[in-house]
Amino acid sequence: MNTIFWIVGDPSADLHCAEVIQELKHLRPELVNVGLGGENMKEKGFVLLHDLCSNAIMGFFEVLKHLGQIKILMQKTLEWIKEYKPELVILVDYPGFNLHIAPLIKRLGIPMIYYISPQVWAWKKSRTRKIASLVQKVLVIFPFEVPIYQQAGVDCVYVGHPLLDRIPEPRKLLDFSEPPYRIALLPGSRYQEIQRIFPVMLETAQKFLSLYPDTEFMVPVLSKENMNVVQAIAGDFPLNICEKGMETVLRNAHTGIVASGTATLESALFKMPFVLVYRTHPLTYYIARQLVSIPYIGIVNILMGKQVVPELIQSQATPEHILSLVIDLIKNSTFRDNMLYAFDEVREILGPSGAGKRTAIEILKTLGLYPVK
Repeated sequence: MNTIFWIVGDPSADLHCAEVIQELKHLRPELVNVGLGGENMKEKGFVLLHDLCSNAIMGFFEVLKHLGQIKILMQKTLEWIKEYKPELVILVDYPGFNLHIAPLIKRLGIPMIYYISPQVWAWKKSRTRKIASLVQKVLVIFPFEVPIYQQAGVDCVYVGHPLLDRIPEPRKLLDFSEPPYRIALLPGSRYQEIQRIFPVMLETAQKFLSLYPDTEFMVPVLSKENMNVVQAIAGDFPLNICEKGMETVLRNAHTGIVASGTATLESALFKMPFVLVYRTHPLTYYIARQLVSIPYIGIVNILMGKQVVPELIQSQATPEHILSLVIDLIKNSTFRDNMLYAFDEVREILGPSGAGKRTAIEILKTLGLYPVK
């Protein structure tokens, strides 16, 4: 029996991998997909041994605090791999865990694919050589990543971005001429992100509400746990909290305040104008700044090679700065139109949809199971 072992540690990657598993089930129903992942993968028939996506730890300081737990989980993962004897291990992003366990998996003689490459091009290009020495193939979701990995001597394939499968076309243009407005607040999907980022979003919303009293503030959350965190921070402030309602929010909000991450690209593909904000532990930010070699953190700006979306990071992410930019997006049609035009260019750069199927085919090729008989 052909078995694939997955290690997936991010809520957005959980969604992307669920689509790939669905395609694999369609092409080769006998395949067993098992490992660490999330609930979306489980819904597609994945054998979930540990929900790493709901409990993922990010950031240097945060990892240090949970080092003991991480080491125990890593050992348990190796035991599971030995138990299931997979023909292939697929590592998905989450470099803090995957790049440490990969050498241990290689000693077991099991081939590996890295899907959704860590952003080594942003912070440590030398790690491309490490990845090249460990895996048989890298499947990337941004076209500019291919030459970086090919130079390191690894087989690298651009499979397309998974979000294009879920967002095949942008929304219709909304009317910005008069209030009331709808503002999206997207604080991230992890507990620690919400705790650090949502309070400043909420304070900005309070200031905006004093200027435009009929404004509706929309917050998409992935789970009831996230909903509880948001509600605890918000208190009696009026929010429209949409559980698993990302598409509803991005289709209907006039503009948004969005935490750095996958949601920024989702916002761009829907053509919802937004301001990017991010706050993390000061030690995590300090270390990251020493490593990061590119001027932007938002993928839209990275793809465009210029600042299209305003980025307010750490001490810059104040309610006053955010409010000023949000009002500008509401009122200044030139600012807004230039951003929306750039979002069209981002879609062109990423190319066509179909990433889930192309990824599944590349996995099957590595296993020698494609073309399907």
